[in-house]
Amino acid sequence: MKKRLTAGLCALVMLLAAGCGRGDSDAYRQINSQISQSQDAGAPAPGAPRNQRPRELTGHLTIKTFWDEQMETIIQDFTALHPGVTIDLVKAGGENDVRSLDDYGTQTVSGGGPDLVDMAGFSVWKCARSGLLCDLYTFMDRDPEFRREDYYTNVWEGKEYQGGLYSMPCSFLYKTYWVSRPLLEEAGIHPPDTLTYQQMLQLQEEVAAATGESPRLIPGMNPYTFFYTEALSYYDLESRTARFSDPAFLDYLRLTKEKIPVLPNNDMDRVVYNDSFMEKDYLFSDMSISSGSDLMPFLLDHKNITGPVLLVNTAGDASFRSMRDYAIPSSSKNQELAWEFLKFYIGPREYPEEMDSAEAQKYYFTYCAFIPINRANFFQSFRFWHRYTRPFQERDMAEYPDLRWKEGGREALLQRTLERIDGWNCQVSREEAEGEIFGECSEDLAAYYYHDLLTAEETAERIQNRMTIFLQE
Repeated sequence: MKKRLTAGLCALVMLLAAGCGRGDSDAYRQINSQISQSQDAGAPAPGAPRNQRPRELTGHLTIKTFWDEQMETIIQDFTALHPGVTIDLVKAGGENDVRSLDDYGTQTVSGGGPDLVDMAGFSVWKCARSGLLCDLYTFMDRDPEFRREDYYTNVWEGKEYQGGLYSMPCSFLYKTYWVSRPLLEEAGIHPPDTLTYQQMLQLQEEVAAATGESPRLIPGMNPYTFFYTEALSYYDLESRTARFSDPAFLDYLRLTKEKIPVLPNNDMDRVVYNDSFMEKDYLFSDMSISSGSDLMPFLLDHKNITGPVLLVNTAGDASFRSMRDYAIPSSSKNQELAWEFLKFYIGPREYPEEMDSAEAQKYYFTYCAFIPINRANFFQSFRFWHRYTRPFQERDMAEYPDLRWKEGGREALLQRTLERIDGWNCQVSREEAEGEIFGECSEDLAAYYYHDLLTAEETAERIQNRMTIFLQE
């Protein structure tokens, strides 16, 4: 039975390798059925990849992390498979210790000793430009065991710098939005598959005109809501140029100041079980796709929402945010072993069939907390978490007696939902603007939106000057 489970999983990997978004649904359904029928196969050790006999590895690694609280568990799983490897984990200072973060970055990228580096909060492209990081494509190309086609390569392409991949997004997430079904139906409007911020604001005006209602746009939004996606259109890392003086950016500043509330809206409603606020109060609701915990609204028969629709910028790019981003410094003396560890981190794995709730929660936060970069892992991890949270979901649903599961069979519905999300996973194409870039612009944006100290033209000019200096540093 164990052999049959492994064979089914391997067949699933082969199917998904057919190309992002082009898998055969019937074949996937058949393979998934074989896997679900093999529950007596016995659970593997948590985190174990699908390699039956892992290659013997020896050596020592130093891994430096800032954000990744689950790294200790991953190290334990890796060294359990490879007893000949020892690993030192070095953690940076507290989350708000900026000086510690600065010191951490300086020591890490200038030959301070680690073999694998958590790049959270750092400009990967700056480190790559300075020759401080290894191109991970080099390791992929000379590793006969590694199959690029098993991964969301579009995410890698969205992170490339001069054709190289200098950090590995072990997982990612992105934004979609639910739309109010009653408001759209009353207005006689059908939403498109994707929406830009301009289209969202235009749709708000059209709905108000057609219905006489005055719905707010999105719960919890503020004037910065769209900046991370829109800013991508106005700078280029490879040419190190900025064009925030472009008339389109001026239009963005004026429109968002006019249409979006100046003060943050603390109403952070998101659709899970209750969608009543989407009947007339709001036109959109944030539906960030990040993990299996986001599946519930897709499976329930909500009467007030439709969609969701994927957010794109004015250039048509759907952006993503990298999570748990790791790089191999060029100063590392153990680069091949660091690659083996990174490959284990992102590689295909068997998700356990049987686990108590405490173990399942630990496993979830270690391997399933975001969308895995490995495509087969996405399908399996989302199913894994749905399976373990379903009893709690059904308990919570009892508070909403009118709420029902959608028709068509829950398993078939789950599969269709996963295939739909997989299509979006394959569609995202640009990494969101780095936090450091927003930091460069935040002072001027605050002066413009919140304090009326700058005009749109002055704000654009200041941001243009700041970004020109930032890109040339």
